Amino acid sequence: MTAFTADDKRFMKKALEMAERGRGRTVPNPMVGAVIVKDGVILSKGYHHKAGKDHAEIDAIKNSPAPVRGSTIYVTLEPCTVSGKTPPCADELIRRGFSRVVIAAVDPNPEVMGAGIRKLEAAGIEVDQGLYEDKAKKQNEVFFKNMITGMPFVCAKIASSIDGKLAAPTSDSKWITGTISRKKVQDLRWEYGCILTGINTVLADDPALFPRQKLDGDLKENIDSFLERDGSGRFARVILDKKLRIPRDSSIARTADRIRTIIFTGSTRKKTSFDDHINLEYKSSGSWKLREILKLLYDKYDINSVMVESGPTMLTSFLNEGLIDKFLFFIAPRIIGGRDAYTMFNDTGVKMIKDSIGISFDSFGSSGDDILITAYPSREKGI
Repeated sequence: MTAFTADDKRFMKKALEMAERGRGRTVPNPMVGAVIVKDGVILSKGYHHKAGKDHAEIDAIKNSPAPVRGSTIYVTLEPCTVSGKTPPCADELIRRGFSRVVIAAVDPNPEVMGAGIRKLEAAGIEVDQGLYEDKAKKQNEVFFKNMITGMPFVCAKIASSIDGKLAAPTSDSKWITGTISRKKVQDLRWEYGCILTGINTVLADDPALFPRQKLDGDLKENIDSFLERDGSGRFARVILDKKLRIPRDSSIARTADRIRTIIFTGSTRKKTSFDDHINLEYKSSGSWKLREILKLLYDKYDINSVMVESGPTMLTSFLNEGLIDKFLFFIAPRIIGGRDAYTMFNDTGVKMIKDSIGISFDSFGSSGDDILITAYPSREKGI
């Protein structure tokens, strides 16, 4: 195993910081950062700004004020070897005469997966890998899930009171969490390919379900702002509506001509101009399986990640089927109480603590007056 120096670690941390600048903009590509160093001094930095644009290595090369021959490049993901919208990065690193390449993580894409490393080494370039590998993989957890499983990454966003209630017994849930948390959710939405919910949430809250710049701004103004950023039209709202009850005057229906909308249903109704803007996935039985829905979203609609924002019934279904990859808990300093109040999850079938569903806490932080907990499912059950 390579013994990385303090400088190696410092430069790779900088590369990881650079990669973060592309968050929410590189889909379907991963976030990647690069730092070019010569004689212990940083020559330039770069990152992948957007899908179809220069990869991080090329961005860093173009940003360098001096020739890069004989220098070292620190890159958060293995340089690619395939031609797409941009040429292979490994070939360019060879052509430019780099003497050393330090890589955080191997590219999980089966078309690459070590091929970049082999090509660089065959050209006589020193290659070291594995520096901050775990950090690089977590940074691109969506991309790694996609490449390894051919399925979208699923994040469950949950906003609740400190006693685990999503809403009062009257179904009122506006607003459990504070303004800062609500704004943070809008930022987080940019990181995912779609927001998925059930028809009951649509009927109860009439949500618009897209990243909004202004929480209380005009709907059209927010959509205009959203479309300026989402130029590719990749983002979608996904509704599970077995009986096709979505009202034609709902916020989602009224904006379906501007924001991609997909409805999974088991019912039909007389077609109107409203339906021309809806991607309707129909199955006569109406018995859609969640895994089946996720696979269809990935294969047909190129949706690589899903944020689930729903009530306890759907959240519990995702949980029981082992389909949640990540949890975001926004916990408000409120106590609702009451047997009839809506809890985070419905019946999970757990009868004994030893059979409970474990999660692993990743981070804790404040979000205004609220607490934000990031967690991942644990393979272990109980305590």
